[in-house]
Amino acid sequence: MVELTDAWSVTEGSTNASLKSMTPVVTICIPTHFRLNYLKEAVLAAQAQTLQDIEVLISDDGHSEEIKQWSESSASGDPRVRYRKNEKKLGMGGNWNACIAAARGKWLVIQGDDDRLLPTFCERLLKIASSESAVLFSNHYVIDANGVRSEEESLEWTARYHRDRLPAGEVKDAARCVWSNSVPMTASLIRADAAKRLGIKTDLNSPEIELFARLAAEGARFDHEPAYLAEFRSHGQSASAGGLFSERLVQYLEPIAVSDAVEGTKRAFMEPLLRDAVDRLLRSGEQQRAVELMRSRYYPHSFKDPALLAQALAVRAPFGLGTHAYLLARRLHEVRGKWLGRQST
Repeated sequence: MVELTDAWSVTEGSTNASLKSMTPVVTICIPTHFRLNYLKEAVLAAQAQTLQDIEVLISDDGHSEEIKQWSESSASGDPRVRYRKNEKKLGMGGNWNACIAAARGKWLVIQGDDDRLLPTFCERLLKIASSESAVLFSNHYVIDANGVRSEEESLEWTARYHRDRLPAGEVKDAARCVWSNSVPMTASLIRADAAKRLGIKTDLNSPEIELFARLAAEGARFDHEPAYLAEFRSHGQSASAGGLFSERLVQYLEPIAVSDAVEGTKRAFMEPLLRDAVDRLLRSGEQQRAVELMRSRYYPHSFKDPALLAQALAVRAPFGLGTHAYLLARRLHEVRGKWLGRQST
């Protein structure tokens, strides 16, 4: 097992100008905003890759002078590091697109500025690539806000997202794998030309499944490496800590075609997402939009579920009254312990 200190040590000689490549094999995209301490860890871990032919691209969407100065200093000390800053704030998805567009590598990984790649990430994933591969992905560890790794939680995440069932090598049913939410962006290498062609939806705070679903619908090949090659930081300041923008995500995902064999897997993913989307809309007073989402063929109608019953009654009540009644019902059920199938927070 690789110790955390190994992931942060810069390979000796990595600042040699002869290592600079105008067309590196991999671009490690690190979109950032305001978290300098985490960014430092992410960049140092990227520089420690055993594969030397890389580009580390910091894409700044914030206004921190500290981040600018540190990033420019890192770039001046290592020709593999590049720093770019958006002229105006683009948001998470827009910054991802800007980073993808600027990437020079044949492959790229888009990692959070709070995540870390382990030293053999690029090398190990490229070993399983074929000429037809579009996405290469591995397992990842889960770390907390302080960078402490949880082996138990890491194994739980692997099982939750069904990667424990995936053999090494080519994924035989890429669409089923994607709709099982098994492909983690922070532990994936993506063909740069595919990412540039498809782009990222800029109004999502977790846009990777939509990108992967479109790739799978095109028949793209996905390859899996069971090793744990990255570290994903789970903490309260992450982009999706306040919940997915599910009301937007479902509208992008629903039209993506799947085979009859994968329809059940897609439905299993979409149903709780739609429940959450309707919940978010009712809580924000957008009753009409909630009605529209409840017409989806993936919305689960069941009067045995108190949350779904409350949603059904809320959209049938006069405008405004339904929302207030729903919020009251929601609070009462939260006191009793659960709502929408999850612990109340």
